[in-house]
Amino acid sequence: MTTIDWVRHGQTHANVSHMIQGQLDTAVTLMTSTGERQVQDLLAHLEMTDYNRIVVSPLQRTRQTAAILTTGSADTLPLTLDQRLVEGDYGDWTGQSTAELQKRYPDAFDPLTHEVLPDWLPRTGGESYRQIQARVGQLVAELVVDHPYEHILVVSHGLTIKLAALLMLGLGTSQALPEPRNASLTRMTIDPATGHRYLRGYSLTRLGL
Repeated sequence: MTTIDWVRHGQTHANVSHMIQGQLDTAVTLMTSTGERQVQDLLAHLEMTDYNRIVVSPLQRTRQTAAILTTGSADTLPLTLDQRLVEGDYGDWTGQSTAELQKRYPDAFDPLTHEVLPDWLPRTGGESYRQIQARVGQLVAELVVDHPYEHILVVSHGLTIKLAALLMLGLGTSQALPEPRNASLTRMTIDPATGHRYLRGYSLTRLGL
């Protein structure tokens, strides 16, 4: 079995101000001190020696998260940056206030999660759910083929991890699953021989690990 643990980055300044980050990679998307503590708390409940390698989105907030998680093991745990793990592209809405956008486009947001609905992402000039899921799915397939019996840690983003989880469930453009929490862990297992996929845990914090 190939086991992939996905960790969402810790809280950022943009998260606090309810800004759509997308692929924005500036000072406002860096982690807050709370975000750093969230990741440190997660680390306290992980056994890093269980992992064979770590694959990370190249954006600063995920690299910050990975740096905390690999404290003490950076020299022994192979780390790779992979562009396919970046957050979804929100097009013209990148860097804008979620509250202001909800006022202007109330039909574009889920009433419960307040996330942008799948059909609206392409309208902003960004990526569709299918496009994001395709690049994430390609990475997952490569990891299973190249490292079939390894335990792999992946550090990525809310929408990216959500779509990886939906892929495990055989779903595509569904808003039924909310994005995982900051510094949470989502675990999936794939059988290299049969291709069977299992979503074993989603948005787990220290209380669920």
